Amino acid sequence: MMNQTEETKLLEQIEKWNDADEFSRCIEAIEAIPEQERGYLMTVKLSRAYSNLAVLGNHGVHGTDGEVDGDLIRHAIDLLESVRTQGENDPYWNSRMGYSCLMAYSSAATAYEYAKRWLSLAPDDPDAQELVRDCEKYLEEENSLELDWKEREEIIRRETIPPADDDILGHVKVHIDQYFGVYTQLLTDDSDPDHPLEIAVILPRPEHDYYTLVTVGLSRHRMDFSEERREEKLERAELLINLPRDWKLTKADCREEQWSWPIRMMLATAYFAMEDPEVGLESRTTLMEGEDGIPFAENTDLRGEILLYPGVFGEESFFCRLPGGEEVNFYQVIPLYWEELQYKLEHGSDSLLDLCPDESLEVINPHRLNVVTDREKISYDPAEMDNAADQIKKIQELHLPVDELDACNLMAFFLGWAMKRGQMSNPFISGYREIVEAVQSGKEPDLRVFILDNLDGKLSTQFFDRRGSGFAQWYAQDNRSNPYVYRRDCRNIVLAKLQDRVWNSATEEEAAYLLLPYTEKNRQSVEHLLDERFQQYLEAEFVDDPEERVARAAEGKPAVIPDWDGPLFCYASDRVAQDGCKVQIMDRLIPEREDMGWESGWAFYSGDEGDVYGEGDEYYELHCGFYDIRDICRIDPDIIPFLNLPYGTMQMRGEDGAWYEVIRDDEGEEET
Repeated sequence: MMNQTEETKLLEQIEKWNDADEFSRCIEAIEAIPEQERGYLMTVKLSRAYSNLAVLGNHGVHGTDGEVDGDLIRHAIDLLESVRTQGENDPYWNSRMGYSCLMAYSSAATAYEYAKRWLSLAPDDPDAQELVRDCEKYLEEENSLELDWKEREEIIRRETIPPADDDILGHVKVHIDQYFGVYTQLLTDDSDPDHPLEIAVILPRPEHDYYTLVTVGLSRHRMDFSEERREEKLERAELLINLPRDWKLTKADCREEQWSWPIRMMLATAYFAMEDPEVGLESRTTLMEGEDGIPFAENTDLRGEILLYPGVFGEESFFCRLPGGEEVNFYQVIPLYWEELQYKLEHGSDSLLDLCPDESLEVINPHRLNVVTDREKISYDPAEMDNAADQIKKIQELHLPVDELDACNLMAFFLGWAMKRGQMSNPFISGYREIVEAVQSGKEPDLRVFILDNLDGKLSTQFFDRRGSGFAQWYAQDNRSNPYVYRRDCRNIVLAKLQDRVWNSATEEEAAYLLLPYTEKNRQSVEHLLDERFQQYLEAEFVDDPEERVARAAEGKPAVIPDWDGPLFCYASDRVAQDGCKVQIMDRLIPEREDMGWESGWAFYSGDEGDVYGEGDEYYELHCGFYDIRDICRIDPDIIPFLNLPYGTMQMRGEDGAWYEVIRDDEGEEET
């Protein structure tokens, strides 16, 4: 460990290197010190070196070109975050945060918060005064651009002439304006004279802070799909990509591979479908050139792609319905790493998408994390609804006038409502019976404290039963394509109450839900809102089984696992549940992680279903469904000893009445 004299000499040397624009030498010297020995000041100096390297480069190589290394600047911010407790009241820490955020984000809103904090701590510092003025200038420009954009959007829509019925591309353009944003430019690509294409360019806008580029012309060509799929109306399509706000799109920049490759990728996919009528593009289609693929550009290792419906723009954006009854499908082209594409081919699209949040693929990033090889870094849990740590960070960054306990307000409202409505999963009730009963009896404790102390500060869809879990996924997981979002609704409650408040930034206004106090009046208001939204969910989304799938063969039989603390639902055939046949085959598959609170993964069959009902998909649709696992155990108690076997387990009863494990080989074939 360095003594004080050594540290002073090193700090002096770091300042000399910094003044000489030798930022990498600063980084090497500080990172040579073990992380646990660096201390607060060295960590801040390290952050400064990274931010300067990101913006200026060694010896000022980026001093005039405006280039900013996003990864380095974000690392600089992470370093400052690691010493937030010591730095929040330090003018220097706030200055570094302000400068770094100004360079890292497309809006000056976050930087403005730190600039004001710096100025309040050092009111006579001219640099603090200048940063505040700069941020205010940028925010004023952003607001002017937003107002200008809204005016231009209104003018363009007002002057748009409705297309004729047979004008396919006219209808496509109207659809683009309506659902993706008003395009301000049409780029023409005539590299293939036989198949001309245009690209509609939509500028960054308040609700989607990035460029959206959409092809116009692919839909003139009908793709080939089998007669059996004709009703799906997949023959016509257009493609789109989303590019970051700082992506360079001038003619000169588009001659450079590092800026042109996403557009080239999208066009190549469109031409592939137009030049070969037998190519049929659809959602979940994956493409890659060659066996291992070739990276799209030198500055990225992305080398494949997947087509998905553009969920962030809402379901209505997926299809443009033409007057003659045909439809034009819109697919977002999302570039993939080789490992991601292979994972999709082996495990399916849903499994791949379950590895990462939707926003990680929403906008093209040449250096994004690989959702397969970097899954631990991403640490995405598709069942997570909310996390107190994320909300506390937002409270701190925006300096909101609330306690950190208020980060749990919305979670507590939702959890209390679900307990009162009887929507908790069996594992949750078994683990927290006293708290559930207290809430249901009207003796509601402070659920915020319960969430922090017992639930690790998180709310998960696994806490709820089948309907409750489905509702949570639909309404409370920030599904941007959904017409209703829990956090947004709560924000609107606050905005209605604080109509005269002047918000410091759009970011602060968006986080207004954190200002909803944890009071009885607000609890009742939110619960009324949840009742309304839940009813809308049941009417619009929830599909229940006929007759609630009552296992009539269990009627009159005694309970055999009254203390069962696992998920209540299992899958079973009517031969077992209705006719009372003994279970001959039991198979436990991995359910969706979001549904693990209510679905056990078990499926039970009598083994003669094919003889009774016939083979094919209709058998599963008509004669199988979800049942209460306790009822299936009442019908055949022999299955009880196996219920806690792991996912992937399959057991079959032999002619001797004994159970034998079924082993699946690599091809999925079964062996006993």
